[in-house]
Amino acid sequence: MAQTPNPIELYEASVQQMLPIVAGVKTNQLSSPTPCSEWNVQALINHNLRVQALVNTVLIGAPGDISQIFNVVNEPIPTEGAEAVYTANTDAVLATIKSMSMETVLETAFGPMPAGNYLMIPFVDLVVHKWDLAKATNQSTDIDSGLAEDCLNYLKGLFQGGRLGPEFFADEVNIPSAASVQDQLLGIAGRQP
Repeated sequence: MAQTPNPIELYEASVQQMLPIVAGVKTNQLSSPTPCSEWNVQALINHNLRVQALVNTVLIGAPGDISQIFNVVNEPIPTEGAEAVYTANTDAVLATIKSMSMETVLETAFGPMPAGNYLMIPFVDLVVHKWDLAKATNQSTDIDSGLAEDCLNYLKGLFQGGRLGPEFFADEVNIPSAASVQDQLLGIAGRQP
């Protein structure tokens, strides 16, 4: 019997995969396009910073406004620097989730759900956007194969009832079934590997 992935471990691993990519972005790359056609590098970084802040807000039981994670075009990088804010935001999430039960039911923009299920959302976001940001800034686009597989399996299960709206993922890109797990993940997430 397959063991269910631990959402805390998945989130923590995805945070660590994204950190060097955020740290590796150069100032002259901020206006570069990304695979997320509506965002440049700067907007994608700000999206990631805001997602992590929103996740912690929801985890502590405060009301969160999901629209804030999409309204990032033309927003400057925080003066503290992207890496510092990313680290502070993800450290806050990790401290919160390690102090609570993953069975705790949270009020989210997607309806009530256990904390463990909710944590899979930023996990997927970080894994996919790690690739987007790396691709846009000429860094390593390799995704840990275990994370890619867990992310792919989660999205397959999530999409069984139909795809989410276009604000979450572009249309699926057809990828050969013999393709790598990473390429399959990118395809289901609407990316051309």
